[in-house]
Amino acid sequence: MFSCKEQGERFVSVFWQKHWFKVLIAVVIVAAAAGWYIKSQGGGEKLPVIKKAADFKLEHTDGKQTGLSDDNGKVRLVYFFWSTCPDVCQPTTFELSKVQQELQKSNLLGTDAVIYSISFDPDRDTAEQLKKYSARFEADPQGWKFLRGESKTVVDLAKQYGVSVLKDNNGNFAHTNSVALIDRAGNLRKYFVATDGNLSYRLVAEAVKNLAKEQ
Repeated sequence: MFSCKEQGERFVSVFWQKHWFKVLIAVVIVAAAAGWYIKSQGGGEKLPVIKKAADFKLEHTDGKQTGLSDDNGKVRLVYFFWSTCPDVCQPTTFELSKVQQELQKSNLLGTDAVIYSISFDPDRDTAEQLKKYSARFEADPQGWKFLRGESKTVVDLAKQYGVSVLKDNNGNFAHTNSVALIDRAGNLRKYFVATDGNLSYRLVAEAVKNLAKEQ
């Protein structure tokens, strides 16, 4: 007969032998999730630099090519979307319209801060469609730019911003719904992810204002 202590030790030993790999995988997943959460939250008063933001050149609704480096020296928000999206894109764009209003109140929009809404659905999101869509949200084209490009180009770019995009057989898209925050030097500083509950215009606008104050 084993004592209670010996039985407990034997149980732990047998359990570990059978399940050590599953436990290890679970630890890795939790650690990765914690790391992503810390990155997305910024942690502390000053947001850390996550990485250099990928540059791009895409078509503006005015027909001209524009990109991230054209607004060097400004704080930038980057959002990937498609205008006929039936769920998350329109509510997020509405939140960005309120971010725009907050930045306008502080006289930052266009001068110190820019918003990019980038479509990965060029077939439906023509320049004319994006003009109509942006007008619905009263977007100021000097400070809120709606861009489009070849689908593969934009999808590849989105991946560099942590956004996954999947197209179904009906031509519709599923995608990560997040907004990237980029500082004046072109560094990616924060992700606002809808599923984390932190994609609200107040949080986004406040973060932009704080970065605009950084020297």
